[in-house]
Amino acid sequence: MAIVVDCAYGRSRSGSSRRVVLDRVLGKGAFSTVYRALVEPDRKYIALKIVHFGGCGDGDGDDDDDDVWKTAATVQDCLNEINNLKKLNHPNIIRCLWWDFADTELKIGLELATGGDLRRIIREHYDKFCLVREPIVWSCTVQLSSALYHMQKSRIMHRDIKPANIFVYGLEESNQKPYERWKRMKIKLGDFGFSKEMSNTKDLTCRSVLGSPLYMSPERMLHQKYYFDSDIWSMACVIYELAALQAPFYLNTLDMNLMTKRILNGFYPPIPSDVYSVKQITKFVDSCIIVDRRFRPNISQILRQARRGLAESHKSESSP
Repeated sequence: MAIVVDCAYGRSRSGSSRRVVLDRVLGKGAFSTVYRALVEPDRKYIALKIVHFGGCGDGDGDDDDDDVWKTAATVQDCLNEINNLKKLNHPNIIRCLWWDFADTELKIGLELATGGDLRRIIREHYDKFCLVREPIVWSCTVQLSSALYHMQKSRIMHRDIKPANIFVYGLEESNQKPYERWKRMKIKLGDFGFSKEMSNTKDLTCRSVLGSPLYMSPERMLHQKYYFDSDIWSMACVIYELAALQAPFYLNTLDMNLMTKRILNGFYPPIPSDVYSVKQITKFVDSCIIVDRRFRPNISQILRQARRGLAESHKSESSP
Protein backbone atom coordinates (compact mmCIF):
# COMPACT_ATOMS: atom_id res chain seq x y z
CA MET A 1 0.00 0.00 0.00
CA ALA A 2 1.36 3.44 -0.95
CA ILE A 3 2.24 5.75 1.91
CA VAL A 4 1.46 9.39 1.10
CA VAL A 5 3.09 12.17 3.10
CA ASP A 6 1.72 15.68 3.47
CA CYS A 7 4.12 18.40 2.31
CA ALA A 8 3.67 22.12 1.77
CA TYR A 9 5.65 21.48 -1.42
CA GLY A 10 2.54 19.78 -2.77
CA ARG A 11 0.72 23.07 -3.43
CA SER A 12 0.81 24.25 -7.02
CA ARG A 13 0.03 27.79 -8.18
CA SER A 14 -3.50 26.73 -9.02
CA GLY A 15 -4.01 25.52 -5.47
CA SER A 16 -4.26 21.83 -6.34
CA SER A 17 -2.05 19.52 -4.31
CA ARG A 18 0.66 17.13 -5.38
CA ARG A 19 1.15 13.82 -3.64
CA VAL A 20 4.51 12.62 -2.39
CA VAL A 21 4.38 8.82 -2.29
CA LEU A 22 7.03 6.92 -0.33
CA ASP A 23 8.55 4.10 -2.35
CA ARG A 24 11.34 2.51 -0.29
CA VAL A 25 13.89 3.31 2.40
CA LEU A 26 17.33 4.39 1.15
CA GLY A 27 18.94 4.94 4.53
CA LYS A 28 18.31 5.50 8.23
CA GLY A 29 19.89 7.56 10.98
CA ALA A 30 19.18 8.15 14.68
CA PHE A 31 16.63 10.89 13.94
CA SER A 32 16.03 10.67 10.20
CA THR A 33 15.02 8.35 7.38
CA VAL A 34 15.71 8.90 3.68
CA TYR A 35 13.15 7.51 1.23
CA ARG A 36 12.93 7.12 -2.49
CA ALA A 37 9.67 8.95 -3.18
CA LEU A 38 7.47 9.64 -6.18
CA VAL A 39 6.01 13.11 -6.71
CA GLU A 40 2.61 13.05 -8.39
CA PRO A 41 1.38 14.16 -10.87
CA ASP A 42 4.94 15.07 -11.95
CA ARG A 43 5.89 11.35 -11.95
CA LYS A 44 9.41 12.25 -10.81
CA TYR A 45 11.39 10.42 -8.16
CA ILE A 46 13.21 12.33 -5.44
CA ALA A 47 15.09 11.52 -2.26
CA LEU A 48 12.88 12.55 0.66
CA LYS A 49 14.65 13.02 3.99
CA ILE A 50 12.26 13.03 6.96
CA VAL A 51 13.75 14.20 10.27
CA HIS A 52 11.79 13.53 13.47
CA PHE A 53 12.20 15.94 16.39
CA GLY A 54 9.40 14.81 18.71
CA GLY A 55 9.31 12.24 21.46
CA CYS A 56 12.76 12.90 22.89
CA GLY A 57 13.32 11.81 26.45
CA ASP A 58 11.32 9.42 28.59
CA GLY A 59 10.38 11.87 31.29
CA ASP A 60 12.60 10.47 34.05
CA GLY A 61 15.12 13.29 33.74
CA ASP A 62 18.13 11.00 33.29
CA ASP A 63 18.49 11.18 29.52
CA ASP A 64 16.29 14.13 28.63
CA ASP A 65 19.10 16.70 28.56
CA ASP A 66 21.19 14.48 26.32
CA ASP A 67 18.22 13.85 24.01
CA VAL A 68 17.47 17.57 23.79
CA TRP A 69 21.12 18.27 22.93
CA LYS A 70 21.09 15.60 20.20
CA THR A 71 17.84 16.99 18.81
CA ALA A 72 19.26 20.52 18.74
CA ALA A 73 22.37 19.24 16.95
CA THR A 74 20.20 17.42 14.41
CA VAL A 75 18.16 20.58 13.78
CA GLN A 76 21.37 22.55 13.24
CA ASP A 77 22.71 19.92 10.82
CA CYS A 78 19.47 20.09 8.81
CA LEU A 79 19.51 23.89 8.71
CA ASN A 80 23.14 23.80 7.57
CA GLU A 81 22.25 21.38 4.80
CA ILE A 82 19.29 23.45 3.60
CA ASN A 83 20.87 26.89 3.90
CA ASN A 84 24.18 25.96 2.29
CA LEU A 85 22.67 23.90 -0.53
CA LYS A 86 20.41 26.86 -1.39
CA LYS A 87 23.57 28.94 -1.97
CA LEU A 88 25.15 26.37 -4.29
CA ASN A 89 24.28 25.73 -7.92
CA HIS A 90 26.66 23.31 -9.58
CA PRO A 91 26.25 20.16 -11.73
CA ASN A 92 28.42 18.16 -9.29
CA ILE A 93 26.52 19.14 -6.13
CA ILE A 94 23.21 17.60 -5.03
CA ARG A 95 20.29 20.04 -5.30
CA CYS A 96 17.87 20.79 -2.49
CA LEU A 97 14.49 20.91 -4.24
CA TRP A 98 12.32 22.08 -1.33
CA TRP A 99 11.84 21.74 2.38
CA ASP A 100 8.88 21.78 4.73
CA PHE A 101 8.77 22.00 8.53
CA ALA A 102 5.53 21.08 10.29
CA ASP A 103 4.81 19.90 13.82
CA THR A 104 7.73 17.67 14.84
CA GLU A 105 8.93 16.72 11.36
CA LEU A 106 11.22 18.33 8.84
CA LYS A 107 10.95 17.08 5.27
CA ILE A 108 13.71 17.82 2.77
CA GLY A 109 13.28 17.00 -0.91
CA LEU A 110 16.62 16.27 -2.55
CA GLU A 111 17.79 15.29 -6.00
CA LEU A 112 17.73 11.48 -6.20
CA ALA A 113 20.99 9.64 -6.85
CA THR A 114 20.02 6.96 -9.35
CA GLY A 115 23.24 4.94 -8.96
CA GLY A 116 23.75 4.98 -5.21
CA ASP A 117 26.99 6.37 -3.78
CA LEU A 118 30.67 6.07 -4.64
CA ARG A 119 31.15 3.13 -2.26
CA ARG A 120 29.33 1.06 -4.89
CA ILE A 121 32.05 1.40 -7.53
CA ILE A 122 34.72 0.59 -4.95
CA ARG A 123 32.89 -2.52 -3.70
CA GLU A 124 32.09 -3.74 -7.22
CA HIS A 125 35.71 -3.52 -8.39
CA TYR A 126 36.99 -5.01 -5.13
CA ASP A 127 34.62 -7.98 -5.45
CA LYS A 128 35.70 -8.56 -9.08
CA PHE A 129 39.42 -8.28 -8.25
CA CYS A 130 39.97 -5.44 -10.71
CA LEU A 131 40.97 -1.80 -10.31
CA VAL A 132 38.99 1.22 -11.48
CA ARG A 133 40.23 2.34 -14.90
CA GLU A 134 42.36 5.45 -14.90
CA PRO A 135 40.03 7.71 -16.97
CA ILE A 136 37.24 7.06 -14.44
CA VAL A 137 39.53 7.97 -11.53
CA TRP A 138 40.52 11.20 -13.25
CA SER A 139 36.94 11.97 -14.25
CA CYS A 140 35.84 11.72 -10.62
CA THR A 141 38.81 13.89 -9.64
CA VAL A 142 37.80 16.61 -12.10
CA GLN A 143 34.15 16.54 -10.99
CA LEU A 144 34.99 16.66 -7.27
CA SER A 145 37.59 19.39 -7.79
CA SER A 146 35.08 21.42 -9.79
CA ALA A 147 32.50 21.08 -6.99
CA LEU A 148 35.05 22.19 -4.38
CA TYR A 149 36.09 25.13 -6.55
CA HIS A 150 32.47 26.30 -6.68
CA MET A 151 32.04 25.77 -2.93
CA GLN A 152 35.14 27.76 -2.06
CA LYS A 153 33.98 30.62 -4.28
CA SER A 154 30.74 30.47 -2.30
CA ARG A 155 32.70 30.37 1.00
CA ILE A 156 31.32 26.97 2.04
CA MET A 157 33.27 24.08 3.53
CA HIS A 158 31.83 20.56 3.37
CA ARG A 159 33.81 18.98 6.26
CA ASP A 160 32.64 15.40 5.64
CA ILE A 161 33.85 14.39 2.17
CA LYS A 162 33.89 10.59 1.85
CA PRO A 163 32.62 7.99 -0.67
CA ALA A 164 29.31 7.59 1.20
CA ASN A 165 28.54 11.30 0.63
CA ILE A 166 29.34 11.29 -3.10
CA PHE A 167 26.42 10.18 -5.25
CA VAL A 168 26.35 8.52 -8.66
CA TYR A 169 24.30 9.25 -11.80
CA GLY A 170 24.35 7.82 -15.31
CA LEU A 171 25.34 4.30 -14.29
CA GLU A 172 24.74 1.56 -16.85
CA GLU A 173 22.77 -1.14 -15.01
CA SER A 174 23.25 -3.85 -17.66
CA ASN A 175 25.56 -6.81 -17.11
CA GLN A 176 28.54 -5.24 -18.80
CA LYS A 177 32.17 -5.17 -17.75
CA PRO A 178 32.83 -2.68 -14.89
CA TYR A 179 34.48 -0.11 -17.15
CA GLU A 180 31.54 -0.05 -19.56
CA ARG A 181 29.10 0.34 -16.66
CA TRP A 182 30.94 3.17 -14.98
CA LYS A 183 32.66 5.12 -17.77
CA ARG A 184 29.78 7.60 -18.33
CA MET A 185 28.88 8.14 -14.71
CA LYS A 186 28.51 11.57 -13.15
CA ILE A 187 29.03 12.23 -9.48
CA LYS A 188 27.53 14.81 -7.12
CA LEU A 189 28.68 15.79 -3.65
CA GLY A 190 25.89 15.61 -1.07
CA ASP A 191 25.07 15.42 2.65
CA PHE A 192 25.90 18.98 3.70
CA GLY A 193 24.80 18.51 7.32
CA PHE A 194 28.30 19.27 8.65
CA SER A 195 28.98 22.05 6.15
CA LYS A 196 29.91 25.54 7.27
CA GLU A 197 29.68 28.92 5.61
CA MET A 198 32.77 31.05 6.15
CA SER A 199 30.80 34.25 5.84
CA ASN A 200 33.16 36.98 7.02
CA THR A 201 36.84 37.80 7.31
CA LYS A 202 36.89 37.03 11.03
CA ASP A 203 35.56 33.53 10.41
CA LEU A 204 38.32 32.23 8.13
CA THR A 205 39.03 29.14 10.20
CA CYS A 206 37.16 26.82 12.53
CA ARG A 207 38.03 24.24 15.17
CA SER A 208 34.99 21.98 15.60
CA VAL A 209 35.70 18.29 14.93
CA LEU A 210 32.96 16.76 12.77
CA GLY A 211 32.99 14.09 10.11
CA SER A 212 34.70 10.75 9.51
CA PRO A 213 38.18 10.29 11.08
CA LEU A 214 39.38 8.07 8.20
CA TYR A 215 39.18 11.07 5.82
CA MET A 216 40.00 13.80 8.33
CA SER A 217 43.01 16.09 7.98
CA PRO A 218 45.76 16.18 10.67
CA GLU A 219 44.83 19.68 11.83
CA ARG A 220 41.28 18.52 12.47
CA MET A 221 42.45 15.40 14.29
CA LEU A 222 44.51 17.67 16.56
CA HIS A 223 41.57 20.05 17.15
CA GLN A 224 43.57 22.86 15.54
CA LYS A 225 42.22 25.61 13.33
CA TYR A 226 41.52 24.46 9.80
CA TYR A 227 40.54 26.03 6.51
CA PHE A 228 39.27 25.10 3.03
CA ASP A 229 42.34 22.98 2.33
CA SER A 230 41.07 20.47 4.89
CA ASP A 231 38.41 19.54 2.32
CA ILE A 232 41.21 19.11 -0.23
CA TRP A 233 42.89 16.52 2.03
CA SER A 234 39.58 14.62 2.34
CA MET A 235 38.98 14.72 -1.41
CA ALA A 236 42.47 13.31 -2.08
CA CYS A 237 41.74 10.45 0.35
CA VAL A 238 38.65 9.61 -1.74
CA ILE A 239 40.66 9.69 -4.99
CA TYR A 240 43.28 7.42 -3.42
CA GLU A 241 40.51 5.01 -2.38
CA LEU A 242 39.15 4.94 -5.95
CA ALA A 243 42.61 4.04 -7.25
CA ALA A 244 43.63 1.57 -4.50
CA LEU A 245 40.11 0.32 -3.49
CA GLN A 246 41.03 1.10 0.11
CA ALA A 247 41.22 4.34 2.08
CA PRO A 248 44.82 5.54 2.55
CA PHE A 249 44.75 5.32 6.34
CA TYR A 250 42.57 2.22 6.64
CA LEU A 251 43.70 -0.44 9.12
CA ASN A 252 42.48 -3.98 9.72
CA THR A 253 42.18 -3.07 13.37
CA LEU A 254 40.08 -0.82 15.55
CA ASP A 255 43.20 0.82 16.98
CA MET A 256 42.20 4.49 16.73
CA ASN A 257 45.53 5.65 18.17
CA LEU A 258 47.48 3.86 15.44
CA MET A 259 45.25 5.28 12.71
CA THR A 260 45.62 8.77 14.17
CA LYS A 261 49.39 8.38 14.26
CA ARG A 262 49.44 7.40 10.58
CA ILE A 263 47.30 10.41 9.65
CA LEU A 264 49.48 12.80 11.66
CA ASN A 265 52.58 11.39 9.95
CA GLY A 266 50.95 11.30 6.51
CA PHE A 267 51.91 7.63 6.07
CA TYR A 268 49.96 5.49 3.59
CA PRO A 269 50.78 2.64 1.15
CA PRO A 270 51.66 3.48 -2.46
CA ILE A 271 49.06 3.37 -5.24
CA PRO A 272 49.32 0.23 -7.46
CA SER A 273 52.08 0.99 -9.97
CA ASP A 274 51.38 -1.76 -12.52
CA VAL A 275 48.03 -0.35 -13.70
CA TYR A 276 48.02 3.44 -13.50
CA SER A 277 50.21 6.22 -14.81
CA VAL A 278 51.45 6.05 -11.28
CA LYS A 279 53.60 9.15 -11.50
CA GLN A 280 50.58 11.33 -12.37
CA ILE A 281 48.09 9.96 -9.84
CA THR A 282 50.68 9.59 -7.09
CA LYS A 283 51.87 13.15 -7.69
CA PHE A 284 48.29 14.41 -7.45
CA VAL A 285 47.47 12.53 -4.24
CA ASP A 286 50.83 13.29 -2.61
CA SER A 287 50.43 17.00 -3.36
CA CYS A 288 47.13 17.09 -1.46
CA ILE A 289 47.80 14.69 1.42
CA ILE A 290 50.49 16.88 2.97
CA VAL A 291 50.55 17.10 6.75
CA ASP A 292 51.54 20.77 6.79
CA ARG A 293 48.51 22.45 5.26
CA ARG A 294 50.57 25.48 4.19
CA PHE A 295 52.13 23.39 1.41
CA ARG A 296 48.93 21.99 -0.06
CA PRO A 297 47.96 23.36 -3.50
CA ASN A 298 44.95 25.62 -3.85
CA ILE A 299 41.80 24.42 -5.51
CA SER A 300 42.56 26.21 -8.81
CA GLN A 301 45.87 24.36 -9.12
CA ILE A 302 44.19 21.08 -8.24
CA LEU A 303 41.47 21.53 -10.87
CA ARG A 304 44.05 22.30 -13.57
CA GLN A 305 46.08 19.24 -12.59
CA ALA A 306 42.99 17.02 -12.59
CA ARG A 307 41.89 18.19 -16.05
CA ARG A 308 45.39 17.59 -17.40
CA GLY A 309 45.41 14.08 -15.91
CA LEU A 310 42.01 13.29 -17.46
CA ALA A 311 43.11 14.49 -20.91
CA GLU A 312 46.32 12.45 -20.76
CA SER A 313 44.51 9.31 -19.57
CA HIS A 314 42.06 9.53 -22.49
CA LYS A 315 45.00 9.96 -24.85
CA SER A 316 46.71 6.88 -23.41
CA GLU A 317 43.49 4.83 -23.70
CA SER A 318 43.06 5.73 -27.38
CA SER A 319 46.69 5.14 -28.39
CA PRO A 320 47.55 1.68 -29.82
